Amino acid sequence: MLVTKIVMPRLSLTMKEGTVVQWFKKEGDSVQKGEPLVEVLSEKVTYDIETPESGTLRKILAVEGSSVPVDQAIGVIAAADEPLEEISITEPKPARIVEATAPASPMPEVAERVPASPAAKRLAKELGVDLTQVGGTGPEGRIVEDDVKRFAEQTTEAPKIREIVPLSGIRKTTAERLALSARTAPHSTIVMEVDMSNAVKIHHEMQVSYTDILVKAVATALSQHRL
Repeated sequence: MLVTKIVMPRLSLTMKEGTVVQWFKKEGDSVQKGEPLVEVLSEKVTYDIETPESGTLRKILAVEGSSVPVDQAIGVIAAADEPLEEISITEPKPARIVEATAPASPMPEVAERVPASPAAKRLAKELGVDLTQVGGTGPEGRIVEDDVKRFAEQTTEAPKIREIVPLSGIRKTTAERLALSARTAPHSTIVMEVDMSNAVKIHHEMQVSYTDILVKAVATALSQHRL
């Protein structure tokens, strides 16, 4: 019989690669035309590839967990004694681990307008702490040495990585689209000052949350300014 290659199918117009999830047969197993042979994962769906021809699964070219471009061979079916050409096997790509590290260089010297004691400023310079991010507990909100120490202890604790989960399928596509949007879409930030005196009064007198107050205000505004 002729050598038959199993290829990664194109399951959508935008699909560029797929992930081999599970092989239902091992190398050397007999296979029958039409039976499920391998499970692959695209950007949105999981799909079972059927055996195109009866014969023997002579070679698995893409191991489970590996990403393979569309139309690239992932396996070979042939007769049990038929010679095969040397074809490389696709191994899964290892997940890249990014470790949290401390800032490489100290923060620039803070301007004198920040209310902080000389000792706090000196310690902040030594530890590379930005005093504008530190809350003061001294008189009139003045930043003292203990505030700097407390802030440094909280920010230097690196997060502990419990598990690395490689993204695949729709999660991988969603992450790529979000990253692309953040890099290419224009961003706009609007800052407004609003007198919330009445909201604070309602919050204390009626024991309702600020969220409830905002929802009520938005609903009233929308009803008065209909499109």
